[in-house]
Amino acid sequence: MVSKLQEENIELIEQFCQDLRHGKKFSEHTIRAYRADMRRYYEWCSSDDIIESFNTLNLRSYLRHEAGRDLDSKTLVREVSSLRTFGGWLQETDRISGNPARLLIMPRVSGKLPGFLSISEVIQVINSYDDSTALGKRNRAIVELLYGAGLRAAETVTLMTNDMDLKQKQVRVVGKGNRERIIPVPGLTCISLESWLSARSELIRDYNPDPGTFFVSVRGRKLDPRDIRRIVAVGVRSAARAAGATPHTFRHSFATHLLDNGADLRAVQEMLGHASLSTTQVYTHLTRERLKEAYRKAHPRGEE
Repeated sequence: MVSKLQEENIELIEQFCQDLRHGKKFSEHTIRAYRADMRRYYEWCSSDDIIESFNTLNLRSYLRHEAGRDLDSKTLVREVSSLRTFGGWLQETDRISGNPARLLIMPRVSGKLPGFLSISEVIQVINSYDDSTALGKRNRAIVELLYGAGLRAAETVTLMTNDMDLKQKQVRVVGKGNRERIIPVPGLTCISLESWLSARSELIRDYNPDPGTFFVSVRGRKLDPRDIRRIVAVGVRSAARAAGATPHTFRHSFATHLLDNGADLRAVQEMLGHASLSTTQVYTHLTRERLKEAYRKAHPRGEE
């Protein structure tokens, strides 16, 4: 049986999540992750009062426990971020005088580089969609946009029709942290987007109000990021050379190909919507590795 205090603690976590949604404009994906993290912490500490348990000793013990579960470094980093954000919220709302979670050390993230496709592999996936149907045109346009503008799946499904300016060949995107950016769209991508736009009305039913999003489902409704993953998976299955690719793979490919062809790092940062340049710099490691590999294969003494 759940006690009244336990209900109050669960309600406190929900209030925290509501503030993330309406006050800080966090994405629903992030809010779900932070809610799960805070509930897991609450279950672990077995305290009658989550605020009383929120101290440096307990927080460090909890992270040692989580590390013992053999979680990957990115998950641990997110859990630290959840605890820091929750502690900051408790302080902002005058529930505690200071944030003990700010003393937590952020785990080192694995240096694994993101995967990407070659240009020919991207084209193979794009050409795998049958653009003689409305759904085929939509699916092709989605993958064209993931690669042509480097969008995240969550950004793609929230695009509104008035965000797309095909005459100016650009798209307005609101990304993480509610940051807005304008991204150029390649001419070939615009052709695919125009083809989809002309067929979009076929998926809007009279009985279903238009959601206003640029991409819609077969029933004329707003898509979900999971729909984007399924659409990409279909194209990837048809293009064996791109096996294992996800929506984010096309974003990685977008950045890698730009830098390979001499694009400015800060320009790529702006197009990707990264808050920190260090996040974008991971792609410079990709290009360096490719240069090293080319050198090893082509230079007479490269294999020595």
